[in-house]
Amino acid sequence: MKISIIIPVYNTDSRYLRASLKSCLTQTIAEEIEVIAVNDGSTNDAGKVLGEMAERYPLLKVINQENKGTSVARNAGIEAATGDYIMFVDADDWIEEDACEKTLRQAYSSNSDITFFGYATNYTNREINRVLDKVPDGVFEKERLELAILKGDPALGPVEVGAPWGKLIRASVIRERKVRYTPGLKKGQDTVFVLNLIENCSSFHYYSYLGYHYRMLGSSISHRFNPEIINIMEKTLTAYGDFVKKYDKREAFKEAVRRKYYRVLLGEYLMLYFCHPDNSSSGSSRIREFNTLTDREPYRTMIGKINVKGLYDRLQLLLLRKRQTRILFFVKRFEIFVRNILIHQFER
Repeated sequence: MKISIIIPVYNTDSRYLRASLKSCLTQTIAEEIEVIAVNDGSTNDAGKVLGEMAERYPLLKVINQENKGTSVARNAGIEAATGDYIMFVDADDWIEEDACEKTLRQAYSSNSDITFFGYATNYTNREINRVLDKVPDGVFEKERLELAILKGDPALGPVEVGAPWGKLIRASVIRERKVRYTPGLKKGQDTVFVLNLIENCSSFHYYSYLGYHYRMLGSSISHRFNPEIINIMEKTLTAYGDFVKKYDKREAFKEAVRRKYYRVLLGEYLMLYFCHPDNSSSGSSRIREFNTLTDREPYRTMIGKINVKGLYDRLQLLLLRKRQTRILFFVKRFEIFVRNILIHQFER
């Protein structure tokens, strides 16, 4: 078997699930692939769709498990995979019919552990192609790829480095180095996995080919009120720090993790909890809670040491350092208001 395609499934809309599965099951080299769909305790009709598709396509293997999260689902798929290469596909996305054939050919010719390839972001009324036509020198090197996951890299803007999809991965690396997802992570689990994957690989190649379609279903879920967001994100941030310590990474990585804490503090924490309109706590209690959070480590040291560019970023940092939390909350609410207007206009 040449390629194992792993698809975690949880309550995916049946229309999108059928399209995703069909795109994988009707590849031009279908005889060389297996498709492993892991049903993570879906409560809608996803299980029924998987059963029907498995009867029609013998190369589809369905694993049913209790709801344990996408990390456990992907790990189950990895354990069941028998292919020389692994490709991850999300259950509401799809791939081009020749994606396996073309990326496999590139993987063979380049002898790479990971073959990256282009993708498109598909909105309800438009498609935006994200393909590097010309690859800058030195971009696809281990440290640069890892730092791109932690802090971004303009040269890698069109490449979703931290996502498991958009890649053909040599399976022996995952098996022999025991690279797995971390159970219990609810956010950032993909980036933590890919960080550890890249660290255990030695060769990388980019193929300028649009083979993956990422379906953008809207921003409502990612912007929901989440009173557990601090606990959730601190597990992910700790995992980043553990990665840096385990592999004895240089100072640039430590600084990147500190900036992760800063971005999460002013991003997810404020947007999904402290400044969210569904937070029923009084303004004074939210301010006290936020100040208590920023008084403890590593937030306190990070706020004191970090440097930022840009007028707006410097304003927020100044408000943090001066403990002008009430004004900071007002500024963030205005930012959220403007951002939502722009998002709604773009998604029309």
